[in-house]
Amino acid sequence: MPTKFSTQSQIRQYNVSNAVASARIEGIVPTKQLEQNLTDYVTGNKSIGQILKETKQRYAANRPK
Repeated sequence: MPTKFSTQSQIRQYNVSNAVASARIEGIVPTKQLEQNLTDYVTGNKSIGQILKETKQRYAANRPK
């Protein structure tokens, strides 16, 4: 029986919880930055696209030249 959600935030929280659980099973621990970004995603303050863009910029800035 499928789970029913009443808000977009609930759908996002469900998806984030599943993704984090899968990562933890694989031994990956989310950083504080990722946890904050996911909270922002769940509340609708950021899109996944924005999070990806910020992450790419952060890693590009830290690459050796």
